[in-house]
Order: sequence, then C-alpha cells, then structure tokens
Amino acid sequence: MCPALKPDDRKERAAVMSATPEDPAHPPAAPGPSDSPGNGLCGRLIDMSGDGASRGAAHGEELRDLIADSLDRWRADIGRRTGDGPRAYVRAFLASTGFVKTIASASPDLYQEVLAIAAASNQPADDMLVYNMMDEQWRFDRKSNTGCSVIGTAVRNGPDFVLGQNMDLPLSMDGSQAVLRIAGDGRRPDQLVLTAAGLIGLLGVNAAGLACCVNTLGILPAAATGMPVAFIVREVLGHRDAVTAAGYLTSVPHASGQHYAIADRHGLHSYECSARGWAAGPRRDELVHTNHPLWWPDESIAGDVAAVRQISPTTYQRLQALRAGLDRVRASGDLETLLSSSSDGVCVLPTPERASATFCSAEFTLTSPPAVRVALGRPDRTVWTNLGWTNSGPAGAAPPPP
Repeated sequence: MCPALKPDDRKERAAVMSATPEDPAHPPAAPGPSDSPGNGLCGRLIDMSGDGASRGAAHGEELRDLIADSLDRWRADIGRRTGDGPRAYVRAFLASTGFVKTIASASPDLYQEVLAIAAASNQPADDMLVYNMMDEQWRFDRKSNTGCSVIGTAVRNGPDFVLGQNMDLPLSMDGSQAVLRIAGDGRRPDQLVLTAAGLIGLLGVNAAGLACCVNTLGILPAAATGMPVAFIVREVLGHRDAVTAAGYLTSVPHASGQHYAIADRHGLHSYECSARGWAAGPRRDELVHTNHPLWWPDESIAGDVAAVRQISPTTYQRLQALRAGLDRVRASGDLETLLSSSSDGVCVLPTPERASATFCSAEFTLTSPPAVRVALGRPDRTVWTNLGWTNSGPAGAAPPPP
C-alpha cells in the first residue's frame, strides 16, 4: 500500500518524480507494479467508480492536499499573468462565457464530478470549474506559450497501433501529475486518464482499446460558448471505438481550437476542431501533430506562420523531429525514446522566455486491453512506468523497451 501524501511531502515528491540520477552506475529502477511506491505513482494513482459525484468525491478526498497546493499556485499564476486577483478573474471568466451552462446540460455527469472534486477537497466550486477549463483560460487571457507533441503509427511487424504524446503545460503545474483509474459501468469501459490534481483529465485510453491524445491549436477560432476541451476528452474516452468517438467529436460544439487524435486497433483518426467547425485529417497508418493546423481549409489562418510561432514557438521544430523519428517508432513500437528526447525539442525544456515544459508523457499500445506506459514528469528525467488496469498489479502493462 502507498502511504497518503502529507502536505510536507509535496515539494519532495515533485522533486523525486523529476529527478535524474547523476551516477550512471545507478540507473532508474525498472518499472514495478502500478501501485509500487518506487515508480512515482504512489499516492497519485486514484481508483474511481460510480457516478460523477462518487468519482469526484474519491478524487477530491485522495488528492485534497495536492489539489490545495495546485490551486494555490494557479491563483498565484493568475495574478502574475493577468494582474487580476483570482476571485475577480473567476467572476469575470464565468460572467463572460457560457461554458458552465453547456457542461451542465450536455455533460451533467462530468459536471457533477467537478462539483464533487471541489466539495471533497474544500475548494470553491467556481474555482474548480474554471480550473478545469485550462485551454479556455488561455483563449480568454489571449496568452498561450505551451504545446504538445502527438505521434501514432501502425507497428511494422505486428497488427497493433501505438499512439502517444508529450503533454506540455505551464511550469506552475509541475508536481501535480496524477492518474485516474476509472472503473467502467457497463455502458462505458474502464479508463486510465492522465491528469493534474483537480482536473478531470488531459489524455487517456480505455480498456476497449480507444485512446485520445490532443494538441492545443491556439491559432484556430475559439468562442465563449461550447464544450471545453477537458470534458470532450473524457466524453471521447467513454466510447468503445474510434468511429463512434469521431461521431461525437464532429457533432459537439467546440469552445477552443484543438487537435484530437483518436485511435483503436483498426487505425488512427485525426480531427482539427474549432468554434467554426472541424477538419478531418487523411486516413493513414501514421500520424504526427504539434501545435499548428495541418489540414485546416482556411489558409489565411492555418498559413499564418508568424502568428503560429508567436503562440507556439517550437511547433514546427517538434513536428520535424517527430517525422524524423517516425520510422524508428514504426519498426520498434517504442515511443518512449522519441518522446524523451530533449536534444531535438520533442521533450520541451523551460527557458527564460517560456515558462512551460513537458508535464507528462504516455505511450498506448492498442492491444486488448491496451498496454500503457507513462512518465509523470519530464520524460527525459522521469522513470517511465507501466500502468495496470486493476489495483492488483500491472495487468495488461507493456514491458520496458529494449
């Protein structure tokens, strides 16, 4: 069993999760069971079941201290980036947008999950709702300097597809990494969702073999209404195959510009979505995407290189690096090596000009059930570990890469 995280442990745990042994004679330990204290997941792998209120209560109770720390840093960051106090910011955000109304009517179970996270962690409900609208805050602030790198391919010597990504987020969020292991309910399959404490999800995979990864597309049109990104990700992961998930993606109103990569054992699907519609990528057995549109039909938006670079300065460099590494991934099925590479920019490091870095990484091999490997921290200096589908060990987990 893992001991509960105490408040005094938080900074130490964050440092341990991202530390690299300096002595080559002491390499990182091999991944252990999914609840092993030595693999970075201890106290951060939350088992959840039941309806939204039950799931949110488990999340809020188990991660209460980490959520408090995360929201304190979020509130401080609001002041730094906007000059507003957090209460005034939350009031202005909610008064200027219709996201809560959309969530409550179109995704009531997830709405109740967020409210229960707030109640169980002793946080204001309005703060928790806005905290869960991360991409929408970036549009509201008209400031974004983050990115993500997504890659997927068919594995050459086998029938499987592999999909994964680096999730790049503000440095203020580092140390809040967590995983939600959500039990299915008959209608929805079991899910493994990478997240930050207090958020309902960033990316993930379900036991039916469907995975969802994302890239923010700040250049595409956004709106003050529609469904926020985190809620779309969780709704997608409630589907059992890519075709029905794509049907949801192409019917829901989108609040923010976002690329959604969804995959199952039959193939890869790619959708660039915005408040003005969506564009499907070509159906191929490979996919790479960063933070600029690749098939958005309006060239006056998609082709504005200067504007794209201002929003995401490294997006073109990272796309080139993913393309260069694609053949190696296709041959080996190993995403970990490419996603951990900081020399070519795929693993994002902070700079004086860019206070963001790779927050977590994931590799989903879409077997039945999928094999899941994650790094809860910068993957160039964090131990990758297997995630199991049950709390008794790494069932269905992938072996370490050779």
